[in-house]
Amino acid sequence: MDYFDNEIWQKWANNNYNEFKSLKDGAKMAMLLPDTDNLIVFTKGNKITVKIDNRANFDFPFAQIAFKFSDNTVDKVLDDSTFKTFKNLVMNDEIGILSFVDESTLNKFDYRYFLKKFGFEIGSRCRCGCC
Repeated sequence: MDYFDNEIWQKWANNNYNEFKSLKDGAKMAMLLPDTDNLIVFTKGNKITVKIDNRANFDFPFAQIAFKFSDNTVDKVLDDSTFKTFKNLVMNDEIGILSFVDESTLNKFDYRYFLKKFGFEIGSRCRCGCC
């Protein structure tokens, strides 16, 4: 499977659009796959748009948050078109969450409710680096 196929990620994200619905338009999330300099960046609007490119071609911060995949998690997420597998992998720390912005920016894009799906709360002083 080509992990950097725009259509695969576009389909996955938009099939799960309701899971991203609480975010304000313009919220950006990156999918960081192992052993690559490519980025997959989701931008929330009335649908999820996906841009895939080399990380050197993105301005930093390229997203407010990122999901860092391990070797065996990409297939698990893409093989199951539901958000459930993705959520469970994040909750089990098999996919990490990183933040590239401060708490006020996360609040600006309403990440509070989105991150709660994974058991994280903004301002909780959790160890994930996303809050």
